[in-house]
Amino acid sequence: MKLYIIDSLELPANKIPERMNSLLSSQRYQKVQRLRSHTGRNVSAAAYLLLRYALRELYNINEPVDFNIKSKGKPTLEKYPHIHFNLSHSKNAAACVVADFEVGVDIQNIRNVTGKTAKRVLTEEEYETFRTTLNPAEYFCKIWTIKESYVKMTGQGITMEFGEISAKDISNIYTIKGDDYYCSVCSLISAEKPPHAVLATISEVPENVKILRREDLEQLYK
Repeated sequence: MKLYIIDSLELPANKIPERMNSLLSSQRYQKVQRLRSHTGRNVSAAAYLLLRYALRELYNINEPVDFNIKSKGKPTLEKYPHIHFNLSHSKNAAACVVADFEVGVDIQNIRNVTGKTAKRVLTEEEYETFRTTLNPAEYFCKIWTIKESYVKMTGQGITMEFGEISAKDISNIYTIKGDDYYCSVCSLISAEKPPHAVLATISEVPENVKILRREDLEQLYK
């Protein structure tokens, strides 16, 4: 399993360069163009390019790939169903995880949330922590990404109520904290439950996490 991340410092501020668009499949290009904002189109395109980078690095696949979408919205690779992946993007960051088993990823920028939203998403125990912690925005963001990565891994998506899921009971998860975001990955790799590994800075990432720069994506043109 390997996780790829690119953040706001490496994404174009305005329109996606035509050269970048040329690397998208027709299917992905149409999805990107349906998004209203430049930022939304940029991060959606970037998430797909992270997937292309990963497939080239890990499997020597260097071609646009199309997705099949399962009944509850989880994508699979049309030509390579044995390769599992998941994509996520937020306001100014994108992530992709690729593995030989089911995985889910979520990346979210840290932002303030209302108590009403927190009550809907958190369990009673989590809400008490949210209410009393020194940085509720960071805590909420971390818990959200853990739960979101879990439901994306299972393929259940929005059919699951977050308030009924306790983050501490989710197995096979690790969370990375960037400068202004959290990113969590959940994988179906073991019946055992490892501890949550929250990394204080992006410089402490393990070997199976790659933080990409824009010039890394330039390799896709070669």
